[in-house]
This record gives sequence, structure tokens and C-alpha cells, in this order.
Amino acid sequence: MLEHLTGSPLFYDYLGWAVLLLAAFNAAQIIYLLWNKARVESAERRKDELRRLTVTAIMNSASPADLLHPPADEEEYEACSESIAGVLDNFEGEIAERASDLLRLFDISGHYRKMAGSGRWYRRCNAIDILSVFKLEENREFLLDLFEKEKVKEVRYRILRALSLIVRGHDDITGLAFRLSALPYLTPKYTEDLFYNAVTALKTAGLEQEFGFFMRQIMRDGRVLTLVKRDCLTACHAAACEEARALFRDYYAAYPEEPEILAACVKALARTGDLSLLPGALRHPHWLVRLAALKSAHSCREGLAEEISGLLSDPNYHIRLNAALALAKAGERGSAALRAAASSGDRFAAETAAYALGQEAA
Repeated sequence: MLEHLTGSPLFYDYLGWAVLLLAAFNAAQIIYLLWNKARVESAERRKDELRRLTVTAIMNSASPADLLHPPADEEEYEACSESIAGVLDNFEGEIAERASDLLRLFDISGHYRKMAGSGRWYRRCNAIDILSVFKLEENREFLLDLFEKEKVKEVRYRILRALSLIVRGHDDITGLAFRLSALPYLTPKYTEDLFYNAVTALKTAGLEQEFGFFMRQIMRDGRVLTLVKRDCLTACHAAACEEARALFRDYYAAYPEEPEILAACVKALARTGDLSLLPGALRHPHWLVRLAALKSAHSCREGLAEEISGLLSDPNYHIRLNAALALAKAGERGSAALRAAASSGDRFAAETAAYALGQEAA
């Protein structure tokens, strides 16, 4: 076939046409890319101008809707919603009220509630993400109903995030925990952020004690995953709940067989300055709890040097290493313990002790 083609008297004509077609295709592709780039840049300039006008109207007019026209297309809805969300995040009082009024007058929430019924799951995700930044109490029932109807778990996770921003009491958070526990566990970061949002919303409303009620309510409730309870404890500490110390100690006592919970309590209490659990945690049979205690022993290494020294022979490598590093920062008593371990007959203890002494010298 190739020999027949190259031997044809029309071969160079075919080749020329092929080159011309390829050049035309490349030129058309370049023209399209340039046109699309210009279109996107023009749309962004238009959105920037709409955002500027919206923010200016909210900041400078008692009746911003009189200075603006209702959004007419998707780009205008995006620009208007982004502007209002920015104002709500950064201002309170009269200015925030103007932004909220504009949301209602232009029915922007209504637009995104309609979009949340789209047949395309990624459009539903986008709509819920935008609704979540408005933090409107009036969207709660809509979101709860949507969660029950929704089948795509990616969308359901976003609905839970939106709900976490508008909690008003321990019953709301309990419902959030039940719904989350019914889904496949995602990541600690997602769950912590969810309950951090809830704590922050309650603190803003002057209802911080409601999160404590919630934590005690789910303490013995098997419908809430242990990992979710652990992440709630972490979120409670991250949000600086004032009365959390007693809660951490209660959970530590209530879950003696759950190392994830115990480790979270040890770390959270240590970060508040309460080191009362460390001696017992250093002797705990599960390595996760011992490791949490070691990583939290920075404030009292000198007083726990003996207990930490015993962990240089721990069967777990991470425990041995962290014990050696903790002793290296525990003053002369810790250094003496490391030197003794480095010359001992325990090969594992000697190796980690020698490594820590080398790090100390460096």
C-alpha cells in the first residue's frame, strides 16, 4: 500500500493537500484558543465590575437594591453572590444586614436552591457550596430535605458542611453527627472542620455550652462513629472551648479500650496545659496512646524522665524514637538516661539512644 502510494504520480499532490489541511487545522485551533481566551477575560472583567458595583452599593447606600439591577444570567448571579458572601464574612451590623437584604430582594438563594435540583451532580455541589457561604437559617429545612433525597455522597458531604455553618443548638449538631456517621468515613480533616464550624457558630451566638451538651449526649451513643467522636474532641480543642478540660477527662475515662479517643484526649488536654493524664498514658498498652503522650510530654520531660526511659526498649519503633528524642530535650537527667541506653545490651534501645544523642550534639 505504501509503495503504491509513493509510486503514484499524484503522491506529492496528496502530500501537499495533507500539509495544507494540517496547517488549516492548526490555524483554526489557534484562532479558537485566542477567541476563547478573549471571551473568558471579557467575562472576568464583567464579573469584576459587577462585584465592585455590588460591594460599593452595599457599603455606601442604605438601599443598595435601588442602585443595582437583579442578576440576569449565571455570571451575574456568581458576581453578586461572591460580593455578598465577602461582605457577610468581613462585616457585621448594618452593613451585613444590607447584604442579607440584597440576597432576599434579588432571590439569590432561591436561584441556587433551584440549581441544587439540577440533574448534574457537580452543578448541585456548586449550588450548595454557594448557599453554604450565606449561612442563612432559612435554608436549614431545604438542606435537610435535600440531604434525604440526594443519592450522590459527594453532594451529601457538601450539604452536611452547609448545615454545620447554621447550627443553633445541640439537637442540630446531634442530627449532623448521626447523618455523618451513616455515610462512609471521609477524612479527619473534613470531620474536624465540620464540627469546628459548629462550635464557632455556637460561640458566635453565645451558645458555646450547647456543644458540651452535644458531646455528653453522644458519649455513649453507638450510632455515632468512634472516629467522629474523636474528631469532635479535636474540633472542640481547636475552637478553644473554655470548659473542655472536664469533657476530655470524662471521655478518657469512658473509652478505656478506644485508643483513638484516648490519644485525642491526651493531646487535647496537654495543649491546654493539663498534663495529668501523661504518666498513665505513657504506660498504656496501645502504642497510639503512648505515642500521643510522648509527643505531648514537652512541658514535663524532666519529671517523666524515668517513665520515658523505659520506653527506649518499646517494641514499637515510633515509640522508641520519640522517647529518645523526648529525653534529648529533658536536660541532664534525660541525657544521662540516653548515654546509659546507648551502652546497654539492648540493640534497639542503643541505636535510638545513639541517634538522639547525635541529634542533641548537632
